[in-house]
Amino acid sequence: MNRMTLFAASILLALSGLLPASVAQAENGSLNSGSSWSRNAAIQTTSSADESAAGRTQTNETEGPSPEAAHTSKTLEPVGVLLLLLFLGAATVFYYLKIQRPSLPDFSGLPGRDPALDNRSETPSRTHKRNLSIEQVTSADKAIFQQLLSDVHAAWSRQDLAGLRQFVTPDMLNYFSAALADHTKQDIHNHVEDVILLQAEVLEAWMEGTAYYVSAGLRWSARDYNLSLTKQRGEPGYVVTGSEETPTESREIWTFVRDQDGKWLLSAIQQ
Repeated sequence: MNRMTLFAASILLALSGLLPASVAQAENGSLNSGSSWSRNAAIQTTSSADESAAGRTQTNETEGPSPEAAHTSKTLEPVGVLLLLLFLGAATVFYYLKIQRPSLPDFSGLPGRDPALDNRSETPSRTHKRNLSIEQVTSADKAIFQQLLSDVHAAWSRQDLAGLRQFVTPDMLNYFSAALADHTKQDIHNHVEDVILLQAEVLEAWMEGTAYYVSAGLRWSARDYNLSLTKQRGEPGYVVTGSEETPTESREIWTFVRDQDGKWLLSAIQQ
């Protein structure tokens, strides 16, 4: 709760506390006035008994309002003032709370979408993706995918970029080159050896222009480990991660591509 809310609540509590006290004071004052009026009326009645009938008639005509009317008017007078004060206080509190309330951000529009994109012109794609049936992937194609799995890992383990160039697209070659450079900075050498394909599943096949793509989910086992470039065999920390003897399983989605009358190449890896 902020300071303005506390201030508003204090005003309302103070005004609400004054109301019953003022009413009680007004009622006490009215009772006292009524008693005084009764005493004066008794005295006047005693004295008027000695006066003539004409004098009594004149006294009755000039007499003030009845005791009930005086009591009601004197009681309502402070109540009306306090009701007006309460109304003004409530209006003031509402005004200050309204101007102090922070404005809410505008969340109109589609969630997660950059409005600036709506003003950009649509650029038509140069190629059109045409989905194909996975049944068109032949057994010969699958055998090549299995061989590429072994060849790519073998060249990677040798850190042989020239060898990798025979099996991957230029984009993938850049990816492998950057990864090998990063390992060198970390003083480690990754080995993936004795690759055995355990399961392969063709997930998608499509055409883009004259290029034919196939994505396959692959599961294999291999001895996957990292060796230190700064330590000798037998020293503590020489095997950084993994095991030189115990194979482990891996799962990845590999995408292969070939042009018409071309050979299959690895174009993407999704872990």
